[in-house]
Formats: sequence, structure tokens, C-alpha cells
Amino acid sequence: MARTKKERICITGAGGRLGTLLSRALAKDYAVTGLGRRRVPRRVTVEADISRAGDLRGAFAGQDAIVHLAAYPFADDDWQRILPANIVGTYNVLEAVRRDGVRRFVMASSLSVLGGHLDSFLAWHRKRRRRSGREKVQFLSSLEFPRPDSVYGASKVFGEALCRTYADRFGVSCVCLRLAEVRPDDRPRAEDPLGHLKMCRHADFVAGVRRALQRTRRRGLFETAILISDDFPASDG
Repeated sequence: MARTKKERICITGAGGRLGTLLSRALAKDYAVTGLGRRRVPRRVTVEADISRAGDLRGAFAGQDAIVHLAAYPFADDDWQRILPANIVGTYNVLEAVRRDGVRRFVMASSLSVLGGHLDSFLAWHRKRRRRSGREKVQFLSSLEFPRPDSVYGASKVFGEALCRTYADRFGVSCVCLRLAEVRPDDRPRAEDPLGHLKMCRHADFVAGVRRALQRTRRRGLFETAILISDDFPASDG
């Protein structure tokens, strides 16, 4: 029986925390290439700095889909780091995707695009002791507009808008995943009393990316999706 050929995906930011987690999780089902400023051990790697357009010439040739994780990841106002990574870098990556003829794109956005709605979220949450991830997604999806809580959050709004443009103009199917906090130890931040409300488990992150990759098989699709997990017992904190 002939073996099914694996789809080829390239993960930007492959050497980072999320990139390492995702590369390992998808390696069985996909032919994974990493893209980063340094070589990723035990992984086929394209060495490139996304803030330099020239580094990305031909970087995505032959890929079936791109998962874009490379970014300055902190929800703050450090413009000098946000600009090259999250603004210029995202534009450079999407331009390289377009030039290389890739038609499927998944971007890690952030719940920081809705961070200004935190008071509304907390007021809604207080009405019940625990919430499922599904309930939280339904509430957050009902909010009428992005309301970023930082320049970082605003940069993710830009990234989502740019994905919308490339979907409409160039037929690149894009899914933007608005991630809750993905912690290194897969547990809520002990010093944050709200950490259990706004976290995304590793398994939920990987499952969300898998689902997004499937969704991008529809040409010209644009979607945003929220990835947030169930509330956890206090013993997790």
C-alpha cells in the first residue's frame, strides 16, 4: 500500500517556546521545516531574520502551508522591538508567502487584541464559579470590535488586518489564532490571580493549529479563532 505523502509546513519562530512545542507535536503527521534566526537542533531549518525581506527570498518555496509564530511576544509597549518583528516581519513573511505561491497561512495572534475588554470578561465570569473554554470563546467572540491592551496587542490587530488583505487580494487562506497565555509548564501563573481564567493548555494550542491548518484548505478564507482552555482547579496554580 502506497504511503500518503506528508504535507509540508514551515513554522516561523521554530526555535522559540511555541515553535519547539509545535514542531515536536506535528512532526509525525507533517514534513516540518523550521524558520528562525538560528539553526534548530534536529530540525530542517531555514536561517532567516523575518525583519529583513531579503532573508526570505525563496524561503517558502515548495511549502503547502506556513504557521507564523515568530514575533516579539510580550504584551508591552516596546516599539523598538515590536516594529521589526510584529509589523515589518509579518508583512515580509506574507509577501514571501505570496511570492512563493503558498496558499495557506496560520498566524499566532493574541487575546491582547481584546485585552481592553477585560473588565467585561471578568464581570461575565463572576456569574459562575467555573467556565469551560467553549463558554469563554462564545463570550469573547461576541465582543464587537478589537480593543488592544498594549502596543503589542495593536501590532496583532495589524497582523490580522494584513491577513485579511492577503486573503481578499491574493487568495491566501488565513486563520489568525487569538491565543490565551501558553505557559512553559502548562500551568497557570502562580502570581497571577486571574491566570486560570486566561490560559491555553499545550494540547489545546496544538489542536487549534491542527484545526486551523485544515480550515485553510478553503481558498481565500479569512477567520479569527480564540484558543482558551477551561478554568482549572486551584491546585493547578
